[in-house]
Amino acid sequence: MLDAGNSLCSLLMMVSAAFPPEAVNTPQEVKMVYQKMEELVQKHLAVVAAPQTAGEDNSASMISFVLYVIKSLAEVHKNLIDPFNVVRVLQRLARDMGLSNASYTRQGQRSDADSAVTSSRQGADVGVVIANLKSVLKLISERVMSVPDCKRSVTQILNSLLSEKGTDPSVLLCILDLIKGWVEDDFGKAGTPVASSTSSITSKEVVSLLQKLSQVDKQNFSLSTAEEWDRKYLEFLYGLCADSNKYPLPLRQEVFQKVERQYLLGLRAKDPEVRMKFFVLYHESLGKTLFTRLQYIIQIQDWEALSDVFWLKQGLDLLLAILVEDKPITLAPNSAKIPPVLVSGATSDCTGVQPMATDIPEGSEEVPLTLDSLVLKHTHFLNDMSKLKVADLIIPLRELAHTDANVAYHLWVLVFPIVWVTLHKEEQMALAKPMIALLSKDYHKKQQTHRPNVVQALLEGLQLSHPQPRMPSELIKFIGKTYNAWHIALGLLESHVMLFLHDTKCSESLAELYRLLNEEDMRCGLWMKRSITAETRSGLSLVQHGYWQRAQSLFYQAMIKATQGTYNNTVPKAEMCLWEEQWLHCASQLSQWEALSDFGKLVENYEILLDSLWKQPDWAYLKDQVIPKAQLEETPKLRIIQAYFALHEKNTNGVPEAENIVGKGVDLALEQWWQLPEMSIHARIPLLQQFQQLVEVQESARIIVDISNGNKLSGNSTVGGHGGLYADLKDILETWRLRTPNEWDNTSVWYDLLQWRNEMYNAVIDAFKDFGNTNSQLHHLGFRDKAWNVNKLAHIARKHGLSDVCVSILEKMYGHSTMEVQEAFVKIREQAKAYLEMKGELTSGLNLINSTNLEYFPVKHKAEIFRLKGDFLLKLSDCEGANLAYSNAITLFKNLPKGWISWGNYCDMAYKETHEEVWLEYAVSCFLHGIKFGIPNSRSHLARVLYLLSFDTSSESVGRAFDKYLDQIPHWVWLSWIPQLLLSLQRTEASHCKLVLLKVATVYPQALYYWLRTYLLERRDVANKSEYGRIAMAQQRMQQNTSGVGASGSISLAEGSTRVSAHGGGALVSENQLHQGTQSAGGLGSHDGSSSQVQETERSGAAESNMPSGNDQSMQLNSSNNEAALRRNSAMGLVASAASAFDAAKDIMETLRSKHTNLASELEILLTEIGSRFVTLPEERLLAVVNALLHRCYKYPTATTAEVPQSLKKELSGVCRACFSADAVNKHVDFVREYKQDFERDLDPESTATFPATLADLTERLKHWKNILQSNVEDRFPAVLKLEDESRVLRDFYVVDVEVPGQYFADQEVAPDHTVKLDRVGADIPIVRRHGSSFRRLTLIGSDGSQRHFIVQTSLTPNARSDERILQLFRVMNRMFDKHKESRRRHICIHTPIIIPVWSQVRMVEDDLMYSTFLEVYENHCARNDREADLPITYFKEQLNQAICGQISPEAVVDLRLQAYNDITKNIVTETIFSQFMYKTLLNGNHTWAFKKQFAVQLALSSFMSFMLQIGGRSPNKILFAKNTGKIFQTDFHPSYDANGMIEFNEPVPFRLTRNLQAFFSHFGVEGLIVSAMCAASQAVVSPKQSQHLWHHLAMFFRDELISWSWRRPLGMPLAPVGGGSLNNVDLKQKVTTNVEHVITRINGIAPQYISEEEENGVDPPQSVQRGVAELVDAALTPRNLCMMDPTWHSWF
Repeated sequence: MLDAGNSLCSLLMMVSAAFPPEAVNTPQEVKMVYQKMEELVQKHLAVVAAPQTAGEDNSASMISFVLYVIKSLAEVHKNLIDPFNVVRVLQRLARDMGLSNASYTRQGQRSDADSAVTSSRQGADVGVVIANLKSVLKLISERVMSVPDCKRSVTQILNSLLSEKGTDPSVLLCILDLIKGWVEDDFGKAGTPVASSTSSITSKEVVSLLQKLSQVDKQNFSLSTAEEWDRKYLEFLYGLCADSNKYPLPLRQEVFQKVERQYLLGLRAKDPEVRMKFFVLYHESLGKTLFTRLQYIIQIQDWEALSDVFWLKQGLDLLLAILVEDKPITLAPNSAKIPPVLVSGATSDCTGVQPMATDIPEGSEEVPLTLDSLVLKHTHFLNDMSKLKVADLIIPLRELAHTDANVAYHLWVLVFPIVWVTLHKEEQMALAKPMIALLSKDYHKKQQTHRPNVVQALLEGLQLSHPQPRMPSELIKFIGKTYNAWHIALGLLESHVMLFLHDTKCSESLAELYRLLNEEDMRCGLWMKRSITAETRSGLSLVQHGYWQRAQSLFYQAMIKATQGTYNNTVPKAEMCLWEEQWLHCASQLSQWEALSDFGKLVENYEILLDSLWKQPDWAYLKDQVIPKAQLEETPKLRIIQAYFALHEKNTNGVPEAENIVGKGVDLALEQWWQLPEMSIHARIPLLQQFQQLVEVQESARIIVDISNGNKLSGNSTVGGHGGLYADLKDILETWRLRTPNEWDNTSVWYDLLQWRNEMYNAVIDAFKDFGNTNSQLHHLGFRDKAWNVNKLAHIARKHGLSDVCVSILEKMYGHSTMEVQEAFVKIREQAKAYLEMKGELTSGLNLINSTNLEYFPVKHKAEIFRLKGDFLLKLSDCEGANLAYSNAITLFKNLPKGWISWGNYCDMAYKETHEEVWLEYAVSCFLHGIKFGIPNSRSHLARVLYLLSFDTSSESVGRAFDKYLDQIPHWVWLSWIPQLLLSLQRTEASHCKLVLLKVATVYPQALYYWLRTYLLERRDVANKSEYGRIAMAQQRMQQNTSGVGASGSISLAEGSTRVSAHGGGALVSENQLHQGTQSAGGLGSHDGSSSQVQETERSGAAESNMPSGNDQSMQLNSSNNEAALRRNSAMGLVASAASAFDAAKDIMETLRSKHTNLASELEILLTEIGSRFVTLPEERLLAVVNALLHRCYKYPTATTAEVPQSLKKELSGVCRACFSADAVNKHVDFVREYKQDFERDLDPESTATFPATLADLTERLKHWKNILQSNVEDRFPAVLKLEDESRVLRDFYVVDVEVPGQYFADQEVAPDHTVKLDRVGADIPIVRRHGSSFRRLTLIGSDGSQRHFIVQTSLTPNARSDERILQLFRVMNRMFDKHKESRRRHICIHTPIIIPVWSQVRMVEDDLMYSTFLEVYENHCARNDREADLPITYFKEQLNQAICGQISPEAVVDLRLQAYNDITKNIVTETIFSQFMYKTLLNGNHTWAFKKQFAVQLALSSFMSFMLQIGGRSPNKILFAKNTGKIFQTDFHPSYDANGMIEFNEPVPFRLTRNLQAFFSHFGVEGLIVSAMCAASQAVVSPKQSQHLWHHLAMFFRDELISWSWRRPLGMPLAPVGGGSLNNVDLKQKVTTNVEHVITRINGIAPQYISEEEENGVDPPQSVQRGVAELVDAALTPRNLCMMDPTWHSWF
């Protein structure tokens, strides 16, 4: 048909061309044809336009033909187009279009079989309709538009087509062209008056049509169409806004204001050029001041059209566009700059001398790179760089910001505070309100799920601005939780709370945010600071540490007091609400569901009712009263309970409903998950728990379906015949046993899960109740699991210290008469243990046990019940009965570890009372048995066994038992005790310990080797150093008839290597190397060189040589001799003991070597290389010495104007001798040549002419030297050394057996084949410089690809071993922290890096790449701001000069110090240095928060340890912290002892918690995080289970400390005065016990348990259980205490 149409049209066209219709000479016939044609057209158009009857549907094809004809002839026959008809057709087509769209959408919902057919027909029709529409649109011209009626209806139709959702894109494009044509025709003909009669369109209409075009929904545009549309429309729009030739100004302005500014289409254009054109329009329409720009962004422009994208990039553009773009780029004054290579002015010469350098042709590779060409190349580069302008940086940045919202975010956060500061106060005031209005706009909601979003950026910009505009706290809170700006909001609110102390709204908003983030400790900290009543403080502290019952009664009393008017209405409403909320919280922790549901019914609180009724369980009330009425917000929790209800009520019919509800619940939970800040694990825990509940509802539905399917099946066939029946059910029940919450999770979490499972077990019991005879296994399934479930819940309640809850669960929850034997036993055990812990329930517990019928139980259970009976009798102080019960238990079942341990405790107690040694022997054998049969806890008793062994009786009763059972104990148990066992080798118990070590040497050689080797070297030194040693060694050798090998020739540490020297004293390395540390810095180098004694240099390490060890062996040998011999021998005793220890150790080493020859030689090569190759250079050592001396000057209590004290002079001359000794002159010629003369001139007291007169001069001179050396060390030596240059041996080292060291500290069983082997040593060796000390950092790469970094520390002080001991103690305490719920919940764990001894003077310490010391933060700040770091110290010392000269009273001295301290804090050191450093280091608020929490725990732990062991001297250079994880490692962290061997401590502050730390955590952060972590730590260590172990672990710690202290002690005395050196056993034991008692008393003084027990007698007002710690924190923060600290402690930082 179309072909025919084509030919017809072409014929008519030809005729028309020949005879134009209007022409006069057109023949009549032709006119007739034309007329006929017009009639036909009109007729058909009329048919189409007429309302359509349902039957005919061929009109569409018809009309397209007509339109085709019209289109062809329209040019010629003007009157073919009748406006009215055209409009009608248009209407009809538009209607069709709408219809077809509707039917499309309908069809999407229909899924009948025939829909496919209709769709294809429909498709064709739609195509036709679209084509027709386009044709009609093209026909509408001025002629139609000039008829007002038509014009109106056309506009109407166009509007509806534009706003229709499904209008075809091609039609829209057509409309766009149409409108564009009209507008350009009308306004485009320059010269014609706008309002001429021909004008078919007014400017108002233009604007409204453009607005419609702007809102077109482009969702179903294809990509190319969308691009075409954007291009055409934006070009058209830009023309209308900017083309001044075509369009009049009013129209342009109106279009810009009403179209572009409303829809911002130009500004969001994808094409940068188009966007730039539009941007220029905005840019030119605005003033060029920052204020107008900001005001425009914040107040004037409405950004709603862009609310789905990060529109601040457009705002940023406006701000950055007014930067001065042609200035050169300059660096900030405090950024790092390099000194110029050439001094300016000298350039002209060098170019003159060598012109040849410029001739090198570009790009020629062959030409060698001469210095000149290099410099030239560099000058070119620098020239190019110096030409860069601001624009070169800013314009690309702005473009980047458009492509990446993160860039825009960061830029805004950087730029906004800078802009804000430049505004005047009035301008800031003017913007404050609009800012609040902008933030509270509703359209931001579209961006709620975007990261980053505009609201976050605006808020963070405000948070960083000064002065901060005050904002309503509710708004901040709302934004924080809605737009994931949690940490920005927290920061703002925290600063607001500190600024506006009386604004309660503010702290309530903050508390609410903490609550939503599950930060209970922070929330409590905030309330403690804000609360009015003592009840709140005390109650919250009880809640924080899990004392629910007491907390509940306290809050209850508070509410009663308030209602009785005791407080005279002074308590704010918020605090009373807190009481109620906490009372309910306690009730749910104590499982008081009845009380809760009664309360809920009373106040009609449906939320409480929903939560408590189903756990009661009272489903009936829930069904009738609650579910129909409750109107609650949608939360996952609500969904879970609704699903429970559906399953419980309707059983199988409820399954689909429940599944549906669970689906919604999961959606809600995921939505909440996404709203929480990233990095925040803690906030997500409640959601994870809800996810588990949701999963279990789904599983419950499967159980119900499984049961009903099984019943259908089994109804038909023989019951129980199918093996595969109920498989799903059994699987799920099995999984449920394995999938339980964490032991430390709150009881309510456990209750929620297990209570619902209980309901399911009831359903299972119910389903199989008739199967008793036919399938007993199924019949018992529900009973068995239900019993297990109830017992588990009771067990958790008991573990959390809720014994009465435990008993009531056991009594009420099970509710059946029968129970499996295993579960019945567990029930009795739980009940009995609960009674043991309850007050006044001992007899009822004993009755319970006595009335138990033991016949059903297997022996293991009988034995355990007897053991419990023993515990009861012991508590009731019937010792005989207890002993009997314990022995019964063991007789019944020998492998009962708890039985052995209980009996051992009993025997130990009996020994303490009777002092009969037989009890002691029993006790030890019981403990060893307990360890042998092993429960994880029994290992802790080793400390007690070793302690008893150390202080054995003369008849060796402990030793006998020890040797007897030694073989049965697993070897790995000893791994963590190796240092103690080695130290025992020179005490009476040596023979027993040697046996253990021989075992370890064969099974775990690498756990022992490093320590054993170092021990041998140390003992050999001692035995060799003194004359006594030589004699004693000789005597011993004679006694043993050994061959006459020299003292250490026999040790042959380097087998096969040529180093075994011939003469007797020959160590495997020359003395020089061994003591290379001692020659340079002597005893100076504790590794930060600040606290050690410089005097030790003269004695070159003699410290270890005075080793009077408390050993009685030689005494026993010679006891028959007369007294004189005795005396002589006691002096020799120590050396002899060192010799015997050396021999014992040598035997062990030989065993190890013979068993593991290859390993030993590999380790030997490794250690020899590390010990000799990675030592520091003389310059670095000198720097460390100078640094230490400078510290000494600061520390000296002499006035700065006085002369240099004598002792300092002695040290200085010692240093000069040691650093430039004859040996150094030979070895380091250049070093000596460079420094010796100047150094001695400046600092040697013997060069009297030039030696400084006063202390201040000396300080200045040392500072000068420190600077010289520091710059030399940093400039001359590379920051990273290469392994191949430093140690060829290690580079080529092929490892077979060596493991990465430090894998045996975990105190778990280590399978020797599961350890990580050492693969190689990393190729790069960075030099780590910290405060004057330099270390080499080695990277050991494991066979699993892991990397461990160790720094090699040299020239250690004799205290170095204490570091290892303290870390060992920390590891023990970490195990205790893991066992207690309060500490485990807070992730309390001390960071324990690994320390590996290499030689007696060298060790490797595990290092973190991110470590920074606390002092570095301060020095970094000083360097940035160009201040001298030592300024506060010198100022402080100068202020005190008059005090030192003794002119004033002691009280006045304190005032003077305080005054100086206050001046420094006011003027020199601010309190935000640390916060700013961390802000710059960490990525964003979320990271800062995570860091803050971990750092707080670590700081709390080191404070706890400092206080517990009275460790002082925490100057900031000794505190290392990792900048990414917040882990803290303190160097030199061990107690110091006075002359009596008691811990010595005389600092006014208990630990380091200074202003900068407090500012970083905020006041309530200290109160919330640090105080609660310290309390939880003390709670864990003194819990009844651990306190015993703690005592013995501490005793072993002090045993070792005091033994080594006694060797170091007589520093000033001659070698060993008669009897003075050795510390006999009785003394030692007494000193150890006193020290331990002191420590325990200190911990008990701050532990919540002890404080809370005092208070049960009712103190009024009630006190907080954190009182002890809070007092310490106050003491640490008090300026009066801080100002008394040494200036090098930096108390102001």
